[in-house]
Amino acid sequence: MKRKMGVLQTLRYFINISVLLLLLLYSTGFALTYTVKRGDSLDKIARKYGVSVKSLIRANNLKKPYIIRPGQKLKIPVKKGKRSSEGTYCAVKHKVRPGDSLIKIAKKYRVWVKDLKKLNNLKSDKLYVGQVLCVKKGKKKTKTVKKKKDDSTFYIKRTKIVDRRIIYYRVRKGDNLSKIAKKYNTTVKRIIQLNKLKKPYIIRPGQRLKIEKKVITYREEIIKKKSVPFGFIWPVNGKVIDPFVNNTKKRHLGVDIKTDCNSPIKAAEDGEVIFAGDSIKAYGNLIVIRHAKRFTSVYGHVGKISVKEKQKVKKGEIIGYTGKLNGSEHCGIYFEIRKNGRPVDPIVFLNKKSDSKKVN
Repeated sequence: MKRKMGVLQTLRYFINISVLLLLLLYSTGFALTYTVKRGDSLDKIARKYGVSVKSLIRANNLKKPYIIRPGQKLKIPVKKGKRSSEGTYCAVKHKVRPGDSLIKIAKKYRVWVKDLKKLNNLKSDKLYVGQVLCVKKGKKKTKTVKKKKDDSTFYIKRTKIVDRRIIYYRVRKGDNLSKIAKKYNTTVKRIIQLNKLKKPYIIRPGQRLKIEKKVITYREEIIKKKSVPFGFIWPVNGKVIDPFVNNTKKRHLGVDIKTDCNSPIKAAEDGEVIFAGDSIKAYGNLIVIRHAKRFTSVYGHVGKISVKEKQKVKKGEIIGYTGKLNGSEHCGIYFEIRKNGRPVDPIVFLNKKSDSKKVN
């Protein structure tokens, strides 16, 4: 009898300890631990668990430049108390297939590319096969939940860093310079230079070679969003005959807009003309306007330029007239929008109320 009582007391002790640990874990706001996998980023993990990047950084005391590595364990913050079942849910979903793009998906469901990106918290136009996108959201008839400020006021900037290091490689039987160069993503010429090899460049098993190895890492930086002026207007009334594309197969960093010849070209936003001329042959007659918030707009293959450099222009003001598009029978202009000097898809920033038709 005493033995049974002792066993029962021991069980009660362990149960009480377990309950206390669970309560402590819940009260601190952490209920999950995630092990970082290859290819992960803070943004990807945050979206997976429905939390903000900023809360992940705070929960794990991460320091700049916020680098995470495979195998690293991260605490996933969970809101204290009961979760509300209220809010929105995804009413229409789309699974990305080979050949899909944001423009193609937006056209299929008759939505805007910028709305797709905002709905799915996308920072670029890149998609991967199998990715599930939310196309339209529906509302549940429940109490409203306040939207987290962290998700909308911060975004993550990922920078690729390529470092070159010298390592030593011991030649094995069957090796040759071409095989070694391919293995370490370098060139035969570079191996010859590093090791001062002489013709006919013979290498032998056991020989020690210097190899320049590329090491790629990524630096992640949390950037606070600034108000983005979505007030750009279409520079001409027409249709897009060649859309924005930026991938390994094709680089077309603006849009070709077809319209009538000698049609007026309007400034897409208030700004200052920083270039007006024809010295950059690839663009023909070119106008570049600098706007607020580090935006610039680019107007290529202009028929006639009506502005000068350093001239201030207002949104909608005529800056020139259309000519022939590059290598085409059609009239129109090539149009770019750049943010911090980097080209972005103009369709994302142009206003919805334009009469212009957009086609692929």
